[in-house]
Amino acid sequence: MGGAPDRPAARPTAVLGGLHMVKAVLLSLLLLPTLVLGSVPSITRPVTDPQGLLSAQEMESVAQALVKLRAERQVQMAVLLVDTTDGQPIEDFAHEVFSAWKGGDAGRDNGLLLVIAKGDRRSRLEVGYGLEPYLTDGETKTLLHAQGPLLGKGRIADALLSIIAGVHEQVPEAGPLSPPANSWPPQAVRALFYAMLAAAFVAAGLGVRCLAVGLKGPRLAGAAALLVALPPAVLVAVAASSQLSAVSIVLGYGGMLAVFFAGWFACWREQWALGVILLGSTVLGSTLGVAVLQQGTETVGDLLLIAGIPSLFIFLGPAGLVLVVKGIRRLSRQGGSWSREVSVSWGSSSSSSSTGWSSSSSSSYDSSSSSSSSDSSSSSSSDWSGGGGSSGGGGSSDSW
Repeated sequence: MGGAPDRPAARPTAVLGGLHMVKAVLLSLLLLPTLVLGSVPSITRPVTDPQGLLSAQEMESVAQALVKLRAERQVQMAVLLVDTTDGQPIEDFAHEVFSAWKGGDAGRDNGLLLVIAKGDRRSRLEVGYGLEPYLTDGETKTLLHAQGPLLGKGRIADALLSIIAGVHEQVPEAGPLSPPANSWPPQAVRALFYAMLAAAFVAAGLGVRCLAVGLKGPRLAGAAALLVALPPAVLVAVAASSQLSAVSIVLGYGGMLAVFFAGWFACWREQWALGVILLGSTVLGSTLGVAVLQQGTETVGDLLLIAGIPSLFIFLGPAGLVLVVKGIRRLSRQGGSWSREVSVSWGSSSSSSSTGWSSSSSSSYDSSSSSSSSDSSSSSSSDWSGGGGSSGGGGSSDSW
């Protein structure tokens, strides 16, 4: 393939999966016993092939491609070939191996792990934080899926070389493999977004509570100022080293606070349907929009848009149903009132017909060591230990 054209880093696309940072923490906790027991395959060479799925020549060819990739694109990519993951999801298995390997450089997070489980007919490309702008979930899925026919025919080496060539093409020559020192990865931005959401939810509830207990005058003003100003000030201070602007954080927090305050206020006034819908749709919509849809973004404004769209639809569904029910009930009451009034008027008219014509009516509408067949001086036996890089679960899996 030709050299990679100069282009700006692409943002990660939306695919099904979990929030990267949260997933990394949960997976680390779940996989801790396995790590302690030492049963994780050890990555110390470019190609780790304990079952000998590759010949010595094929292993050397793949290893040379990996060494070249690292020299030209500063990407430390390792290949792990296994027959099966023994029932463990390949996503968990790959993350576990990557966490033990720590591929890439600390602070650059330019590691990449390709796992092929031949017996399971599954593949996984685990991407380090620093490579996520260039190897999005959608792009890694495409790379793996395109090699399914080769893997299905047992041409593992050819498939590996094609995937490595695809990575070489995706990553630019300049190789700024991690965000600048003052730039947070998308996972950190999403974590701040959730912190902002939680702070606004709690602050709004406390604000309504202040009204409920009867705070007035300076005490109410002081409490309001504290709840409105303190959380965004803390969030801005935490994000001082990031690319996020203080204005976007303050405006985002202010918008969330207003919606949550309206929800809590409605609950306090015993308008439970409106309150629960406002609170629930905002929290659930934000979770769906930011976590489940996996929109990789680096600004709070983008996250607000992503969270706002599902929140609006989630709100409109129950809100519309409530309005319909209330409308039917209201019309029913008005219909009964109208019927009673017509009946009374008609009766009055009948009784007065003997005395006159006056009547009235009204109505109101109220991943082990490399194969021993490799030469100790070859690329396949080169030391490939990680340098402290990390991955938060980014990447994709595929079947063939």
